[in-house]
Amino acid sequence: LSAQRDLMERRFNRFVRARVDEERGGRLAHLDRVDSQLRQLTQTVQESGDLIRQSRGIAKLGVALAALRGAAVDSRAQTPFVSELMALASAATTDFPATRAAISLIPRDVAEQGIPSQVELEDRFDAVRKEIRGVSLVPENGNIGSQVLSATLSKVMFEKEGLVEGDDVEAVLARTSYYLKDHNLDLATRELNQLRGWPKKLAEDWISAARRRLELEQAVGIAETEEMLAKLTFV
Repeated sequence: LSAQRDLMERRFNRFVRARVDEERGGRLAHLDRVDSQLRQLTQTVQESGDLIRQSRGIAKLGVALAALRGAAVDSRAQTPFVSELMALASAATTDFPATRAAISLIPRDVAEQGIPSQVELEDRFDAVRKEIRGVSLVPENGNIGSQVLSATLSKVMFEKEGLVEGDDVEAVLARTSYYLKDHNLDLATRELNQLRGWPKKLAEDWISAARRRLELEQAVGIAETEEMLAKLTFV
């Protein structure tokens, strides 16, 4: 009887240990599942945080870009845009390397002075064109007499218009005017830059002003392209 009781006790103890091990294994498996779910949740939160940061960065860049375009590129008058440029520089984080590179090339003095509008350049060209026509017949080393003669003859010379052929001053002025009326400042500037001698000297200030505008337009265009690509990538 005693042996039978010992046998039953051993069987009972084995049964209890088996149930305990089973319960422990179940709890451990449950804890493993909880830990896995917690890790997934943490990763999701981190990814959500990154998406929120990227979204805010893109939005901030877009606001700064719109402000700069409105203050400088789309403005109808030459006005400073230092604060708008600084705001864009602040918004252009390391996520936007092309924008950072583009705006770093805009000189401080250009932002302080502003750039002429398209309309201002067109109006200024009309005055410059008259001045250039007045010296179009002056040799590069011409004296006062040749300048007076050129000014007199320019008043009776035929003024060319449109996309005419030729390398003479009148042809260059005509093509420049055509491109300006077509709002193609780049081609207009390239055309006027072909002048030589006194006409080129009179055109230099206008060419410099036009180039400053073109450089800013290019920088803004690069930034806008990068912003658009960031939005597409984000979506």
